[in-house]
Amino acid sequence: MRKTRVDLHQHLWPDGFISALAARDRPPRVYGSGDGMRLELGFEPGGPLSPAAHDPDRRLAILDAGEIDAAVVSISTPIGVESLPEDEATPLLDAYHDGIAEISSRSGGRIRAFAAACLAASDAGAAGVARRLEEGFVGLSLPSEALATPAGLDRCAPVLRALEAAGRPLFVHPGPAPWTRPEPADSRLPAWWTPLAQYPSWSLRAFATWRALGAAAYPSLRVVFAIMAGGAPFLEGRWRTFNGRARVIDRNIFLDSASCQRLDLELALAAYGAEQIVLGTDIPVIDPNPLLRSLEALGPFVGRAVAERNPARVLDLQGGVP
Repeated sequence: MRKTRVDLHQHLWPDGFISALAARDRPPRVYGSGDGMRLELGFEPGGPLSPAAHDPDRRLAILDAGEIDAAVVSISTPIGVESLPEDEATPLLDAYHDGIAEISSRSGGRIRAFAAACLAASDAGAAGVARRLEEGFVGLSLPSEALATPAGLDRCAPVLRALEAAGRPLFVHPGPAPWTRPEPADSRLPAWWTPLAQYPSWSLRAFATWRALGAAAYPSLRVVFAIMAGGAPFLEGRWRTFNGRARVIDRNIFLDSASCQRLDLELALAAYGAEQIVLGTDIPVIDPNPLLRSLEALGPFVGRAVAERNPARVLDLQGGVP
Protein backbone atom coordinates (compact mmCIF):
# COMPACT_ATOMS: atom_id res chain seq x y z
CA MET A 1 0.00 0.00 0.00
CA ARG A 2 1.36 3.41 -1.00
CA LYS A 3 2.06 5.77 1.86
CA THR A 4 1.69 9.54 1.83
CA ARG A 5 3.70 11.28 -0.90
CA VAL A 6 4.84 14.72 0.25
CA ASP A 7 6.43 17.52 -1.79
CA LEU A 8 8.57 19.73 0.46
CA HIS A 9 9.32 22.51 -2.03
CA GLN A 10 6.47 24.52 -3.48
CA HIS A 11 5.49 28.18 -3.34
CA LEU A 12 1.97 29.54 -2.97
CA TRP A 13 1.01 33.16 -2.36
CA PRO A 14 -2.34 34.01 -0.77
CA ASP A 15 -4.32 36.88 -2.28
CA GLY A 16 -3.73 38.98 0.84
CA PHE A 17 0.02 38.63 0.49
CA ILE A 18 -0.08 39.68 -3.16
CA SER A 19 -2.24 42.67 -2.18
CA ALA A 20 0.25 43.62 0.55
CA LEU A 21 3.07 43.54 -2.00
CA ALA A 22 0.95 45.67 -4.34
CA ALA A 23 0.53 48.30 -1.62
CA ARG A 24 4.29 48.91 -1.50
CA ASP A 25 6.06 51.66 -3.44
CA ARG A 26 9.50 50.01 -3.52
CA PRO A 27 10.87 46.49 -3.99
CA PRO A 28 9.77 43.92 -3.32
CA ARG A 29 6.46 44.91 -4.77
CA VAL A 30 3.78 43.92 -7.26
CA TYR A 31 2.37 46.29 -9.83
CA GLY A 32 -0.11 46.00 -12.67
CA SER A 33 -3.14 43.75 -12.71
CA GLY A 34 -4.43 40.55 -14.28
CA ASP A 35 -2.19 39.12 -16.96
CA GLY A 36 -0.10 42.30 -16.78
CA MET A 37 0.88 41.84 -13.13
CA ARG A 38 4.63 42.03 -12.51
CA LEU A 39 7.13 41.70 -9.68
CA GLU A 40 9.78 44.31 -8.95
CA LEU A 41 12.61 42.89 -6.83
CA GLY A 42 15.67 44.29 -5.12
CA PHE A 43 18.07 41.34 -5.46
CA GLU A 44 17.35 40.14 -8.97
CA PRO A 45 15.49 41.28 -12.08
CA GLY A 46 11.73 41.22 -11.75
CA GLY A 47 9.28 39.50 -14.04
CA PRO A 48 5.66 38.57 -14.65
CA LEU A 49 3.46 37.23 -11.88
CA SER A 50 0.57 34.94 -12.71
CA PRO A 51 -2.17 35.07 -10.06
CA ALA A 52 -3.61 31.86 -11.54
CA ALA A 53 -0.42 30.03 -10.60
CA HIS A 54 -1.22 30.76 -6.95
CA ASP A 55 -4.85 29.65 -7.04
CA PRO A 56 -5.31 27.04 -4.28
CA ASP A 57 -7.85 24.96 -6.22
CA ARG A 58 -5.57 24.84 -9.22
CA ARG A 59 -2.73 23.77 -6.96
CA LEU A 60 -4.74 20.88 -5.56
CA ALA A 61 -5.50 19.77 -9.11
CA ILE A 62 -1.77 19.80 -9.88
CA LEU A 63 -1.13 17.67 -6.79
CA ASP A 64 -3.75 15.19 -7.95
CA ALA A 65 -2.23 15.02 -11.43
CA GLY A 66 1.20 14.26 -9.97
CA GLU A 67 -0.17 11.77 -7.41
CA ILE A 68 1.17 13.99 -4.62
CA ASP A 69 -0.83 13.72 -1.42
CA ALA A 70 0.45 16.84 0.33
CA ALA A 71 2.67 19.83 -0.32
CA VAL A 72 4.58 22.03 2.09
CA VAL A 73 4.80 25.54 0.64
CA SER A 74 7.06 28.44 1.54
CA ILE A 75 7.16 32.17 0.95
CA SER A 76 9.99 32.11 -1.65
CA THR A 77 13.02 33.67 -0.01
CA PRO A 78 14.54 35.27 -3.17
CA ILE A 79 11.81 37.90 -2.93
CA GLY A 80 13.60 39.23 0.15
CA VAL A 81 10.67 39.77 2.53
CA GLU A 82 12.49 38.20 5.49
CA SER A 83 15.39 40.59 4.98
CA LEU A 84 13.38 43.81 5.06
CA PRO A 85 13.47 46.16 8.08
CA GLU A 86 11.13 44.91 10.78
CA ASP A 87 8.44 47.54 10.20
CA GLU A 88 8.27 46.62 6.52
CA ALA A 89 8.58 42.86 6.90
CA THR A 90 5.97 42.38 9.62
CA PRO A 91 2.80 43.27 7.65
CA LEU A 92 3.95 41.19 4.68
CA LEU A 93 4.76 38.19 6.86
CA ASP A 94 1.44 38.49 8.67
CA ALA A 95 -0.43 38.59 5.36
CA TYR A 96 1.45 35.53 4.16
CA HIS A 97 1.03 33.48 7.34
CA ASP A 98 -2.64 34.34 7.87
CA GLY A 99 -3.51 33.66 4.24
CA ILE A 100 -1.67 30.34 4.07
CA ALA A 101 -3.24 29.18 7.34
CA GLU A 102 -6.67 29.75 5.81
CA ILE A 103 -5.69 27.95 2.58
CA SER A 104 -4.34 25.03 4.58
CA SER A 105 -7.58 24.74 6.52
CA ARG A 106 -9.65 24.76 3.34
CA SER A 107 -7.39 22.15 1.71
CA GLY A 108 -8.00 19.62 4.45
CA GLY A 109 -4.32 19.80 5.34
CA ARG A 110 -3.05 18.82 1.88
CA ILE A 111 -1.36 22.21 1.68
CA ARG A 112 0.78 23.05 4.68
CA ALA A 113 3.53 25.64 5.07
CA PHE A 114 6.89 26.54 6.44
CA ALA A 115 6.77 29.73 8.47
CA ALA A 116 9.01 32.69 7.61
CA ALA A 117 11.09 34.82 9.99
CA CYS A 118 11.69 38.53 10.30
CA LEU A 119 15.48 38.34 10.42
CA ALA A 120 15.90 42.03 11.19
CA ALA A 121 14.11 41.61 14.54
CA SER A 122 16.28 41.59 17.66
CA ASP A 123 15.63 37.84 18.10
CA ALA A 124 15.87 37.09 14.34
CA GLY A 125 12.13 36.50 14.40
CA ALA A 126 12.19 33.68 16.97
CA ALA A 127 9.12 34.84 18.92
CA GLY A 128 7.00 35.20 15.81
CA VAL A 129 8.13 31.83 14.48
CA ALA A 130 7.32 30.11 17.78
CA ARG A 131 3.80 31.51 17.57
CA ARG A 132 3.36 30.29 14.02
CA LEU A 133 4.60 26.81 14.91
CA GLU A 134 1.97 26.66 17.63
CA GLU A 135 -0.61 27.59 14.99
CA GLY A 136 0.30 24.56 12.88
CA PHE A 137 3.12 25.61 10.57
CA VAL A 138 5.33 22.56 10.04
CA GLY A 139 8.72 24.29 10.32
CA LEU A 140 10.65 27.30 9.08
CA SER A 141 12.16 28.45 5.80
CA LEU A 142 15.25 30.66 5.84
CA PRO A 143 17.17 32.35 3.02
CA SER A 144 20.48 30.64 2.33
CA GLU A 145 22.59 33.79 2.76
CA ALA A 146 21.43 34.07 6.37
CA LEU A 147 23.32 30.85 7.11
CA ALA A 148 26.26 31.28 4.73
CA THR A 149 28.77 32.60 7.28
CA PRO A 150 29.61 32.02 10.95
CA ALA A 151 28.33 35.53 11.69
CA GLY A 152 25.05 34.66 10.00
CA LEU A 153 24.71 31.50 12.08
CA ASP A 154 25.30 33.58 15.21
CA ARG A 155 22.70 36.14 14.13
CA CYS A 156 20.13 33.41 13.47
CA ALA A 157 20.90 31.49 16.68
CA PRO A 158 17.68 32.49 18.54
CA VAL A 159 15.40 31.25 15.79
CA LEU A 160 17.49 28.12 15.16
CA ARG A 161 17.41 27.25 18.86
CA ALA A 162 13.64 27.77 18.97
CA LEU A 163 13.17 25.56 15.93
CA GLU A 164 15.37 22.77 17.31
CA ALA A 165 13.64 22.92 20.69
CA ALA A 166 10.26 22.54 18.97
CA GLY A 167 11.52 19.55 16.98
CA ARG A 168 10.53 21.18 13.69
CA PRO A 169 12.56 21.16 10.44
CA LEU A 170 14.38 23.97 8.67
CA PHE A 171 14.07 24.53 4.91
CA VAL A 172 16.98 26.47 3.38
CA HIS A 173 16.09 28.14 0.07
CA PRO A 174 18.29 30.44 -2.01
CA GLY A 175 17.76 34.02 -0.95
CA PRO A 176 19.30 37.14 0.58
CA ALA A 177 19.91 38.03 4.21
CA PRO A 178 19.38 41.52 5.67
CA TRP A 179 23.09 42.20 5.18
CA THR A 180 23.20 41.01 1.56
CA ARG A 181 23.99 43.84 -0.84
CA PRO A 182 21.43 44.15 -3.65
CA GLU A 183 23.18 43.40 -6.92
CA PRO A 184 20.61 42.41 -9.56
CA ALA A 185 22.02 40.67 -12.60
CA ASP A 186 23.14 42.83 -15.51
CA SER A 187 20.26 43.48 -17.90
CA ARG A 188 22.33 42.00 -20.74
CA LEU A 189 22.05 38.56 -19.14
CA PRO A 190 19.04 36.35 -19.87
CA ALA A 191 16.25 36.03 -17.32
CA TRP A 192 17.31 32.51 -16.41
CA TRP A 193 20.84 33.56 -15.36
CA THR A 194 19.96 34.33 -11.72
CA PRO A 195 18.23 31.01 -10.87
CA LEU A 196 20.87 29.10 -12.82
CA ALA A 197 24.02 30.84 -11.56
CA GLN A 198 23.30 32.88 -8.43
CA TYR A 199 20.89 30.57 -6.61
CA PRO A 200 23.28 27.59 -6.63
CA SER A 201 26.20 29.71 -5.41
CA TRP A 202 24.09 31.03 -2.52
CA SER A 203 22.94 27.52 -1.66
CA LEU A 204 26.44 26.05 -1.71
CA ARG A 205 27.70 28.70 0.70
CA ALA A 206 24.99 27.84 3.20
CA PHE A 207 25.42 24.09 2.76
CA ALA A 208 29.18 24.18 3.31
CA THR A 209 28.89 26.45 6.34
CA TRP A 210 26.13 24.35 7.87
CA ARG A 211 28.07 21.16 7.30
CA ALA A 212 31.23 22.69 8.79
CA LEU A 213 29.63 24.43 11.80
CA GLY A 214 25.84 24.36 11.95
CA ALA A 215 25.23 20.62 12.12
CA ALA A 216 27.38 20.25 15.23
CA ALA A 217 25.84 23.32 16.88
CA TYR A 218 22.27 22.06 16.29
CA PRO A 219 22.66 18.27 16.30
CA SER A 220 18.98 17.37 16.32
CA LEU A 221 17.77 19.98 13.82
CA ARG A 222 16.60 18.44 10.56
CA VAL A 223 17.57 20.65 7.60
CA VAL A 224 16.43 20.46 3.98
CA PHE A 225 18.53 22.28 1.39
CA ALA A 226 16.66 23.26 -1.78
CA ILE A 227 17.89 22.53 -5.32
CA MET A 228 20.36 19.83 -4.17
CA ALA A 229 22.16 22.47 -2.08
CA GLY A 230 23.25 24.16 -5.29
CA GLY A 231 24.87 21.06 -6.78
CA ALA A 232 26.56 19.68 -3.67
CA PRO A 233 26.58 16.05 -4.89
CA PHE A 234 28.81 17.03 -7.80
CA LEU A 235 31.25 18.68 -5.37
CA GLU A 236 31.35 15.91 -2.76
CA GLY A 237 34.76 14.80 -4.02
CA ARG A 238 35.99 18.36 -3.67
CA TRP A 239 34.58 18.47 -0.12
CA ARG A 240 36.57 15.37 0.76
CA THR A 241 39.69 16.67 -0.98
CA PHE A 242 39.81 19.92 0.95
CA ASN A 243 38.30 18.56 4.15
CA GLY A 244 41.13 16.04 4.29
CA ARG A 245 38.99 13.00 5.00
CA ALA A 246 35.89 11.20 3.83
CA ARG A 247 32.94 12.17 5.98
CA VAL A 248 29.49 10.68 5.91
CA ILE A 249 26.83 13.34 5.54
CA ASP A 250 24.88 14.07 8.73
CA ARG A 251 21.66 12.08 8.88
CA ASN A 252 19.71 15.27 9.62
CA ILE A 253 20.78 16.92 6.35
CA PHE A 254 18.47 16.42 3.36
CA LEU A 255 18.61 17.72 -0.22
CA ASP A 256 15.55 18.32 -2.34
CA SER A 257 15.12 17.30 -5.94
CA ALA A 258 13.82 20.54 -7.51
CA SER A 259 14.83 20.88 -11.19
CA CYS A 260 16.66 17.53 -11.18
CA GLN A 261 16.61 15.08 -14.04
CA ARG A 262 17.67 11.44 -14.00
CA LEU A 263 21.45 11.94 -14.13
CA ASP A 264 21.26 14.54 -11.36
CA LEU A 265 19.25 12.16 -9.18
CA GLU A 266 21.60 9.26 -9.84
CA LEU A 267 24.58 11.38 -8.80
CA ALA A 268 22.84 12.57 -5.63
CA LEU A 269 21.86 9.03 -4.71
CA ALA A 270 25.42 7.81 -5.27
CA ALA A 271 26.92 10.68 -3.26
CA TYR A 272 24.57 10.71 -0.25
CA GLY A 273 22.33 7.66 -0.42
CA ALA A 274 18.62 7.28 -0.98
CA GLU A 275 17.90 8.22 2.65
CA GLN A 276 18.94 11.89 2.30
CA ILE A 277 17.07 12.97 -0.85
CA VAL A 278 13.52 14.35 -0.63
CA LEU A 279 10.88 15.30 -3.14
CA GLY A 280 10.81 18.98 -4.03
CA THR A 281 9.25 20.20 -7.27
CA ASP A 282 9.39 24.02 -6.98
CA ILE A 283 5.84 24.39 -8.30
CA PRO A 284 4.78 26.86 -9.76
CA VAL A 285 8.25 27.99 -10.83
CA ILE A 286 9.11 24.68 -12.52
CA ASP A 287 7.03 22.10 -14.38
CA PRO A 288 7.17 19.04 -12.07
CA ASN A 289 6.58 16.40 -14.74
CA PRO A 290 10.18 15.83 -15.94
CA LEU A 291 11.29 15.29 -12.34
CA LEU A 292 8.37 12.98 -11.54
CA ARG A 293 9.06 10.92 -14.66
CA SER A 294 12.74 10.68 -13.73
CA LEU A 295 11.88 9.45 -10.25
CA GLU A 296 9.51 6.88 -11.67
CA ALA A 297 12.22 5.62 -14.01
CA LEU A 298 14.54 4.99 -11.05
CA GLY A 299 12.15 2.41 -9.67
CA PRO A 300 9.79 1.99 -6.72
CA PHE A 301 12.46 1.79 -4.00
CA VAL A 302 13.90 5.20 -4.89
CA GLY A 303 10.46 6.68 -5.49
CA ARG A 304 9.15 5.60 -2.10
CA ALA A 305 12.28 6.77 -0.30
CA VAL A 306 12.34 10.21 -1.91
CA ALA A 307 8.62 10.97 -1.93
CA GLU A 308 7.35 9.04 1.10
CA ARG A 309 9.81 7.81 3.71
CA ASN A 310 12.28 10.70 3.72
CA PRO A 311 9.72 13.53 3.85
CA ALA A 312 8.09 11.65 6.73
CA ARG A 313 11.45 11.67 8.53
CA VAL A 314 11.90 15.37 7.88
CA LEU A 315 8.45 16.20 9.21
CA ASP A 316 8.64 13.59 11.98
CA LEU A 317 5.49 11.85 10.77
CA GLN A 318 4.27 8.44 11.79
CA GLY A 319 2.27 8.22 8.58
CA GLY A 320 -0.56 10.21 7.07
CA VAL A 321 -0.87 13.74 5.79
CA PRO A 322 1.40 16.23 7.64
